[in-house]
Amino acid sequence: MARPWSPCLLAYLALTACSRISEPPARPGAPPITIPVGALPIDLAAGDVDGDGVLDLVSADARDRAISVRLQHGGAWVAGESVAAGFEPHMVALADLDGDRDLDLVATSHDSGAVFVALNDGSGRFAPAPGSPVTAFAVAHPHNHGLAVGDVNGDGRPDVVVADQTQRAIAVLLADGHGGLVLAGAPVAVGADAYPPALGDIDGDGRLDVVVPMVGSDAIAVLLGDGAGGFAHAPGSPIHTGRARPYAIALGDFDGNGALDVFAPHDDTNDITVLLNDGHGGLRPAPSSPVSAGLRLWRTTAVDVDGDGALDVVGAGSGSLVVLRGDGRGGLRLWWREPAEGWTAIAADLDGDGHPDPATADQAANVLRVWLSRS
Repeated sequence: MARPWSPCLLAYLALTACSRISEPPARPGAPPITIPVGALPIDLAAGDVDGDGVLDLVSADARDRAISVRLQHGGAWVAGESVAAGFEPHMVALADLDGDRDLDLVATSHDSGAVFVALNDGSGRFAPAPGSPVTAFAVAHPHNHGLAVGDVNGDGRPDVVVADQTQRAIAVLLADGHGGLVLAGAPVAVGADAYPPALGDIDGDGRLDVVVPMVGSDAIAVLLGDGAGGFAHAPGSPIHTGRARPYAIALGDFDGNGALDVFAPHDDTNDITVLLNDGHGGLRPAPSSPVSAGLRLWRTTAVDVDGDGALDVVGAGSGSLVVLRGDGRGGLRLWWREPAEGWTAIAADLDGDGHPDPATADQAANVLRVWLSRS
């Protein structure tokens, strides 16, 4: 007859197993990969631009008035043909705008109301699209502070949303499927100075909505999409954050209820507002909100860095790249921090091991920095 396990031993084994499961994986132990680019890289994006199945990087190099292309071959990053923008690029994104199944470039400039599009020939070489740049804000003193890409009218094509600070509005540009962009209508007022927005289905109706931080206020605007490219304020919008100057927005399901929550850093403070979604678009502060990263963060991204099933946040600001580890209930705490003079961060599986790798554009060193995760 088998000897029964003692209750004390069972309790000990359960406690040991739980403690092992809850331990975070090791932080990146190796120094970051540094990839030289042009002068004053402000923003970056990742995507397979040459069709070889691995992710490449592009960066908006403001001082060079160009966009650098860095192709990944055999684990090394090779300089591709840079794209002359004709202006100082400020934000950059990748999307298939002409429907040929390769990624094209979208870029905006800080002091321009136009959107620049360059089409990819499939090998990572880009040329300006016919009619580019396209004017989003035809005003005397534009001040762009936002670029988001997503299919807002449900036709299967990625569209473009930009935000202008001085106009206190967003503009929506619909893709025509051939690389062209067409204004969906007049700009949509948000109520205060608009900063980097995010696209996502906030109210669960299957249509993309826009969440816009209002840096001149203490609130965010939630604009619900009608599925045809139009947007209108949600009931109760703008929503107060309790802290002044929300700077940028990241969306993700931080509490595991299947609805997109809002992560909003604030300019001039270490505080970060976390608003949890009730599943129908109603937003309320998380019990732990505001949280602190111990430094000012600007543009961030939500991704499960440590593989525990809970969303984390990768961000840049104040001379550092940081990862805030999520607890799956809407709480976040600083996990690790690395020196880097960037203002925006991404996380993508750059080495193909199934784990997201944080990256940022270091403006001081004119390089991209990539921290490869450990499985």
